[in-house]
Amino acid sequence: MNEYQNIKLDVERSKTRAMIEMRCPQCRQGKMFKYSNWRIDKFDEMHDNCPVCGLHFEVEPGFWYGAMFVSYGFSVAILAIMGVVIYWGFNDPSVLGYIVPIPIVSLIAVPFNFRMSRSVFLHLFGFVKYKPEQTA
Repeated sequence: MNEYQNIKLDVERSKTRAMIEMRCPQCRQGKMFKYSNWRIDKFDEMHDNCPVCGLHFEVEPGFWYGAMFVSYGFSVAILAIMGVVIYWGFNDPSVLGYIVPIPIVSLIAVPFNFRMSRSVFLHLFGFVKYKPEQTA
């Protein structure tokens, strides 16, 4: 059994998996953000360059403004899902039954929304080609 402990599987990350794990689109190995998802006090701190392949994440000046549109889409999805859950789960409560929980859930989702929208935008609209040879 000991002879198999040091075997490293060469599993290639798919584009979708790299996007969800918030990894570099070029090497799909390096993390885009400096801290884990649980550090909500530093959720917005990104590496300027990929720690593995050196890709500069901000493809052009002002690139991240486009991620706001993806973030808006995520926010609308959260609002719609919460509205349906409240309507069906709580038998269509009064207006306050919608006004209170939806903004609270939206605020709690801000760190996830920020990070995921940047990852999705970079992977889909950054026009960065996957180069497996760039990995260390």
